[in-house]
Amino acid sequence: MIAVTGAAGRLGRMVVQMLVAQNREVIATDRLPADDLPAKFVRCDLADAEAVEDILKDAESVVHMGAIPGPLREDPRAIFDNNVSSAFNVMTSAAELGLRRVVFSSSAFGMGWAHEGNAFVPLYLPLDEEHPMMPFEPYGLSKQVGEDIGRMIARSSDTTVVSLRFTNVALLEVRAEFPWDAPTPENPLTLVMWAYADARDVAEAHVLALDAEIEEYEAFMIAQPSSRFEEPTIDLVKSNFGDRVEIREGLNGNASVISTKKAQRILGWRPRYDWR
Repeated sequence: MIAVTGAAGRLGRMVVQMLVAQNREVIATDRLPADDLPAKFVRCDLADAEAVEDILKDAESVVHMGAIPGPLREDPRAIFDNNVSSAFNVMTSAAELGLRRVVFSSSAFGMGWAHEGNAFVPLYLPLDEEHPMMPFEPYGLSKQVGEDIGRMIARSSDTTVVSLRFTNVALLEVRAEFPWDAPTPENPLTLVMWAYADARDVAEAHVLALDAEIEEYEAFMIAQPSSRFEEPTIDLVKSNFGDRVEIREGLNGNASVISTKKAQRILGWRPRYDWR
């Protein structure tokens, strides 16, 4: 049986539906009601460690998507406290109960999303899993800490952990407005927002991560292949950052500033949807 936390959310619902479509037994949970899901649903606050353990006791793996989703939804302290405590409770219980795999919804915001559009200057582009996480705010930091919890669990138990760093999931009405006006030094846009993700592809990545062949711990970047803009990405990098950023392979045309080569190689993930 697969447990899915955050199942009342848009992505959580899609993951539950995909798993059920594969004839997999699912137990879904959220602190919000979601009685219309095609799987057993148990309402739970993930801050309650005993309740988390009860939900996971019969599970083989868990997809942990339950979190306050983004840096602007609640007070920064509440975001950090909720996201870190829920990740700790879910992953610790998974290890104690001997679950095979944890799939953790991390975020590319942990790479360097910032309120100030020009605050994050990457070491190189495109961003990949080797680039250090450099959070500027508590939401991104909560995801970095969540990944560190996953690494600890993978080191100290037989439970393997996969973290998926996907960027801002653009709704259909948002994508209908693409291409956006290109960022400039006078009107900057924080770099990870140059990229975007499609909910269907993000959900599929979570499902694929359940069965991928990994040892201990792996993190994967997830984004669509193009940026939100028409302009060539290399030109935008040079105009916004000058010579401060090393440009590596993979930025042809309006390619995303996020590389997904590792996810495609190891997870077998292929982004199917693109605004172009």
